[in-house]
Amino acid sequence: MNSDISTLLLVLAPSALVLAAAYMVLRRMIDADQRRRQLELRINTHAETLKVRLNAIEQLVMLMELLSPTDLLVRTTRHAATVSELQALLLDLVRKEMTNYLSYQLYVSVDTWQLVLKVRNDLLTLINQSVAELQPDIPAIQLSKKMIDTLQQETEMPNAEAIEALRKEAQRLFV
Repeated sequence: MNSDISTLLLVLAPSALVLAAAYMVLRRMIDADQRRRQLELRINTHAETLKVRLNAIEQLVMLMELLSPTDLLVRTTRHAATVSELQALLLDLVRKEMTNYLSYQLYVSVDTWQLVLKVRNDLLTLINQSVAELQPDIPAIQLSKKMIDTLQQETEMPNAEAIEALRKEAQRLFV
């Protein structure tokens, strides 16, 4: 009886060792495959996110150009007869442009988005302060001149800092 158990153990022990080794090898292979798949998923997700973020930055740069005071004035001055009409057109256009781009804040840093908002706020302030210094019923061209005169006193355009921040943000995507 003792020899039967010994024989059985001699046969089963190597089989158990082979089974344990095979299990460990298979487990490592499965774990490595799972890690590889997760890495591929992360890489693919990063590539898609990169495209979306870069597109958002491009669109925000376009917005900053659209919100350039000189660009706004060129697009709107001919559609208004008086200062008050031009003011209404400018304010409406700025608000509409910003509304179209609000969702892009998800794809840029908080600091960069704050600079975009600063451009909007500075532009609204420029419009309203220029209007405050003029009579509402004089020709719209006077508001354009007033705004351009005010801008010429500044060292750089209001949107330049935001555009630079957006450029840096785009560069950081590739580092």
